[in-house]
Amino acid sequence: MTMKTTMAIVMGAAVLCGAGQAEAAAPKLVRAFDPAQGELPESITADWAGNLYMSMGPVVKKLKPGGQFTTLATPPVPAGTFMLGLKFGADGWLYAGSGSFAPAPAAAFVWRIHPVTGHTTQYAALDPSGFPNDLAFDERGDLYVTDPFLGLIWKIDDDGEAEVWLADPSLEGDPVSPFLPFHSFGVDGIAFDRWKRNLYVGNLDFGTIVRIPVDCHGEPGEPEVWVDDYEALAGADGIAFDADGDLYVAVNGQDRLVRIDDDGDVTVLAEGGLLDAPSSLVFGPTLLTMKKLYVTSFAINRYLGVHPGPPQPALSWLAVPDRGLALP
Repeated sequence: MTMKTTMAIVMGAAVLCGAGQAEAAAPKLVRAFDPAQGELPESITADWAGNLYMSMGPVVKKLKPGGQFTTLATPPVPAGTFMLGLKFGADGWLYAGSGSFAPAPAAAFVWRIHPVTGHTTQYAALDPSGFPNDLAFDERGDLYVTDPFLGLIWKIDDDGEAEVWLADPSLEGDPVSPFLPFHSFGVDGIAFDRWKRNLYVGNLDFGTIVRIPVDCHGEPGEPEVWVDDYEALAGADGIAFDADGDLYVAVNGQDRLVRIDDDGDVTVLAEGGLLDAPSSLVFGPTLLTMKKLYVTSFAINRYLGVHPGPPQPALSWLAVPDRGLALP
């Protein structure tokens, strides 16, 4: 499809160029972070009270609605470890993945964190050569974990026992020509649809969204590439559904936020500005925030010198037309 440049005024903001006409206002800043202090927010989630939780380097931070920002948990991970995907389980505990770019010492774990006290225990140990990135729970309480280094999805039961749920070429990265030069990344963001009949995942290197049917026993069907749009989606990271069935994607590698409708059409909502390697999304959980989409700018590409300019990690929000799909 030919790229078109559309200029319009939306709530006083300039609309951006992209795969489709943007329909949302520009993101608004909630909080800027200090990269010199390791404040690079990789993942974000929320609880019912409106508290926001972000993984930053080796720790998990908590931002209360009143603005109080504290370190919630410091899992016992080796130096060089990133805390990664965050999701709440039905038990009310916060679950967090961790990984590093080196297989030793081992850093590939899932942690269970109390959201008030920060008490942390190891929930599952995974292949140390992997990178357990994003998390999603099904209605049985089983946890699904993407691994972009190994090109597979783990499934962890409520006893913390892990097994490979699906390994497929559509989940693998591109080791020959990775989109981000510091490592290949395959399957990354993950989200169930409303009925949890399909699991959707993004592939960062190839700019695809893969749909995986899930049967009544929780077993995977044949994965299919639902959206294949390298120009718009290469570098895709975190994903989240709204209640209307639209999928929002943080396109880390292109400083971009997009929406995909249920026909698979891609619309660029915002690009650049406050978006510096956006990596994760969560809808506000309260009546006042339910039509706010919170976005973390991980800023990792500028932090590592992949993109020019100083890193600008931040938390921002974007007004959206529909509330988010309830999690987990």
